[in-house]
Order: sequence, then C-alpha cells, then structure tokens
Amino acid sequence: MMSCSVFSQSLTPKVQVQNKDTLFCFTIPQSKVIAKHLENSTYCDSVLTQTENEVELLNQLQTVNDSSILVLRMKTENQQFIISNQEGVIANLNEDIKRSEKKYRNERWQKRLFAAGTFLFAALAILK
Repeated sequence: MMSCSVFSQSLTPKVQVQNKDTLFCFTIPQSKVIAKHLENSTYCDSVLTQTENEVELLNQLQTVNDSSILVLRMKTENQQFIISNQEGVIANLNEDIKRSEKKYRNERWQKRLFAAGTFLFAALAILK
C-alpha cells in the first residue's frame, strides 16, 4: 500500500490475494500515470546524480581555488617582505653614500688646506 500512495492518492488499486501473496491491480489509465511517475523519477534521479557530481566537482574546484588564493597571499606577503628589506638596504646604501661624500669633501678640504699651508710655509721660508 505504501508504494501506491506515493504516486497519487487517487490511484487506489484493487487488492487480490493469490497463494498467500497480496497483489495490487491497477487499471490501464492508472498504470499509465504510474509509468509517467516512474519515468519522471528516473529522469529526476539521473538529474540528481549529475547535479551531485557537478556539486562535488565545484567543491573540488573551490578547494583548489582556496588553496591557490592562499598560496598567492603567501607570495604577496613574501614579496612585500622582500620589498621592505630592499627599501631598508637602499636606505642604508644612501646613508653610506652620504657619509662617503661628506668624508670625500672633508678630505678634499683638508688637502687644499695642507697645500695652501705648505705653499705659505714655503713662501715664508723663501722670504726669510
């Protein structure tokens, strides 16, 4: 009786008992309705199976996408770290260049003073 009531409540079969078996007898129009329902349910089952497969594939693709995003974020963080390190190195090199230029200017000034002093002492020594 359960399988009969699933299709439609208007499809009540004639129940016959033969050799201790219970048989459900449907009319031809009722059988056609049951056949349509069975065919639709088979189609729905195949669509459901296909949809479940597609959902599983989409879940796998989402997992791959999430892992790719994670890897790309890690790469971005590493690149930001590299950029900040390079900026620090560039800042240190600029400081070294400034110190070298200052040292060069001081040495050049000292050489000029030494040359001027030597020339002055030489001129004084010649004049004396």
